[in-house]
Amino acid sequence: MTTLIINVDRDNDFGDKAGVKGPVVGYTECYNAAVRLISVDPEDSDSNALFGALKVYEDLRKKGEDVEIALLTGDNDVGEKSDEILSKQIADVVGSGLYTDAILVSDGAEDDYIVPVILSYIKIRYVKHIIVRHNENIESLYYYIVRALKDKKILSKILIPLGLVFLTYGLVSLIFILYSAYVTGVRIIDPTVGAITFVTLVLGAYLLERGFDLFNLMARLIREVHEYAQDTRILFFTYVIAGLLVLVGIASSYTIAVHTSKNGLDAFLVFLSLFTWWVYGSIFTTEVGRVAELAVGRKAGILKIWYGLIFSLSIAFVVYGMFNYIRYILGFITLKSGLISIFFLILGLIIAIVSSMVHRYFNENPEILREGT
Repeated sequence: MTTLIINVDRDNDFGDKAGVKGPVVGYTECYNAAVRLISVDPEDSDSNALFGALKVYEDLRKKGEDVEIALLTGDNDVGEKSDEILSKQIADVVGSGLYTDAILVSDGAEDDYIVPVILSYIKIRYVKHIIVRHNENIESLYYYIVRALKDKKILSKILIPLGLVFLTYGLVSLIFILYSAYVTGVRIIDPTVGAITFVTLVLGAYLLERGFDLFNLMARLIREVHEYAQDTRILFFTYVIAGLLVLVGIASSYTIAVHTSKNGLDAFLVFLSLFTWWVYGSIFTTEVGRVAELAVGRKAGILKIWYGLIFSLSIAFVVYGMFNYIRYILGFITLKSGLISIFFLILGLIIAIVSSMVHRYFNENPEILREGT
């Protein structure tokens, strides 16, 4: 009768930071994995949790129990993807039938989400949490703020919503200031209102940049475009065309908006509504290039791209209809034009629902696609 001591790294810090790929089975292998992670990031609690599991292993061995230890790693996309990976690793380790029960050693409540998955394969004797004690002399507010700004999970759960709130408030405030200045003819902005608007815009943009990691995202996009230029001319060519369409769309939408309305806010809404179709055109061009690339390479996934294009078309209809409906609410267009905007909204919703139903149907019945080909 062998007890399996399981340590779970649900967000895959071992893989991302130390290059350790799970499952890792055996005392020596797990010890080496813990040393590799703590050498790279001494403050990561996952290494301490694994050392705690090793301590449980040693204590039970001293009592004469037959035990084994295993490290399971998930994915930084915590949720369905990480738990699916962990489920496969549990099946690989426990599927041999060598273990009668398990002990789960975890560094927090997040890893406990995997308990039901483990229970579907093996009985859990108990769960042990490893809580890292900190030196009170260094526990300062600044320290925790700096650590929090480096934590991806905290960034996605806190900074992004806050950034959206600040940025939305700043943009609405800015539009209101410009609209009020245009209507009243007052060219002087209240310093207090202007300062608050400026600060919220900057703060919102900063929080979103940190939350989405936009700088690294842009760097990765540039790198991918460079790689596409080297690997294939088709996709790179479509990227160039898509970029040019965006530039042409900005110029064309601006020109039409300026000649359509003399009201600044109305012209801005006209610009956004027209620019929506240029954005969709650039997306359509890029995805068509991707379809051509897959067709040339005889790869799967073309149907998913077409579904995506249809769904993005529905979004374009909704966005276009919404901007024009706002124009109707503000009194810039007539009731007839307002009804047309509502028609576009409804059309977009219908296309989105139908495309989602069709996509789900073919996902649940893949044999239909195989018979058609």
